[in-house]
Amino acid sequence: MGNIVFYFSGTGNSLKAAKSLAKELDNCEIISMAKSYNLTKEYDSIGFVYPVYFWGLPKRVVEFIENINLDKNNNSYYYSIATYGGLVGNAVYQLYELLFNRHNIKLNYGRTLRMFANYVVVYNMSEKMEKITASSDKKLVSIIDSIKMKKSNKINKLAKIFSSINRDFAGKVSNMDKDFTVNNNCISCGICEKVCPVKNIEIVDQKPQYKHHCEQCVACIQFCPQKAINYGNVTQNRRRYTNPEINYNELSGYNNK
Repeated sequence: MGNIVFYFSGTGNSLKAAKSLAKELDNCEIISMAKSYNLTKEYDSIGFVYPVYFWGLPKRVVEFIENINLDKNNNSYYYSIATYGGLVGNAVYQLYELLFNRHNIKLNYGRTLRMFANYVVVYNMSEKMEKITASSDKKLVSIIDSIKMKKSNKINKLAKIFSSINRDFAGKVSNMDKDFTVNNNCISCGICEKVCPVKNIEIVDQKPQYKHHCEQCVACIQFCPQKAINYGNVTQNRRRYTNPEINYNELSGYNNK
């Protein structure tokens, strides 16, 4: 019947995890959660790979899970991988709850995967990228082996404060792009427009303009080759990061597939 893995990614971490997973599964499709999608056939396994935003799911992932049609796949094996840099919060339980309440489907297996923390808006990123990435890759191999064997695990709910903070973030995230700035280093290359997973950026008069349905993935900041895009006055002197195995053309290609 084949397999399918859905992902959401800004800087490429979750796409890298999804690609590694798909490589180990037979006949596996990779689909971005950046746009709506309905399953028209049955799958042996269905996976969701996504980053943790403010201790929970990205707003777009919630919308995707709420709206996807899973009627033909009640008996599939469902799993998730939540990639994170700091705290996971309820990002796994939130997906478990969404699948059950919305579709009456049980999440069989849910794991977390620490990857390189890159929310440059809040902090300057670590210089230990290679060490953290090597550790992440090693853990990912173990997670993929468990998925291939269709293992199950218990999904636990953590403190309510995590869910509360994530809900607050989801309520205001769309307009958080008002604080992005573009300086004179911009060369109108259009990379920011290409990598934005939710098409929130449009090049107008040779400069990026934001359309207020932001997800705060900060792909625009991270991929900008000139460091022309920043958030307020806090990111100008901070390091940049994108997953070393994912370039902007590949990320854009998968997001628009």
